[in-house]
Amino acid sequence: MQTQGTERARNTLNFLRRQITTGAWPVGERIPIEPELTELLSVGRSTIREAVRSLASMGMLETLPGRGTFVRSSTPSSALLTQFLGAYTLEELLSYRRALDIEAAQQAALNRTPDDIEALEAAVSTELRRRHCTAFASEEEPADMAGRFHYLMFDAAQNRLLASLYAGITDRLEAPEHRERLTHGSDADAMQEEHLRIFDAIKRGDFIDAVHAMADHVDHDLVVVTSEDEIIPPLRRSASAQARIDEARQRKGS
Repeated sequence: MQTQGTERARNTLNFLRRQITTGAWPVGERIPIEPELTELLSVGRSTIREAVRSLASMGMLETLPGRGTFVRSSTPSSALLTQFLGAYTLEELLSYRRALDIEAAQQAALNRTPDDIEALEAAVSTELRRRHCTAFASEEEPADMAGRFHYLMFDAAQNRLLASLYAGITDRLEAPEHRERLTHGSDADAMQEEHLRIFDAIKRGDFIDAVHAMADHVDHDLVVVTSEDEIIPPLRRSASAQARIDEARQRKGS
């Protein structure tokens, strides 16, 4: 019975988190009240309360006495983690982000559920716009730097530590001192095509293709630019090493 209870609590938490990350419950809105959630999910009130407490500790929900529970953030956040990451350079943060993305793609291909596939498919079907790049953000229209697709992929990986670390990295990258040094190495159309490749591998459960597709993507996802608008490659490869990579890609695509 303990195993069932643990699984029920985990499924409840995943459902609530997905409602938030997909935008079904927008930031600032009140979520359904406890009796509605217990009926919807066929679980006890204690299970609902546990899930709400967990999401509140992540900074995604906030319960206001007498008013209800409201969505405060579409992604997890940790002030302590963000503060810790402040000791590292932008280049180090991007390298760490790259490693997290690749591992999450692999685990998502292995652990994804039908609900994950449905959510990811909806995300890749949504047209990306120019504003997804931090270089074109403004106060009126802020950039969604990580993108909903990436957060859903981490959700599909079913690894809470990976997801928390990624959220912390993203929070740190959005700091003003980093924003002005970041851009996307691909335009929106190319990025959408890359997301589709990653999604296809995850949907098929092919973790090897998922890793390769993500490695290609993060090579020119978020990149550092100089004051002269020159892009600094995320990995400094020799000409011969890059030629081998390009040749392997051509063979795979043929």
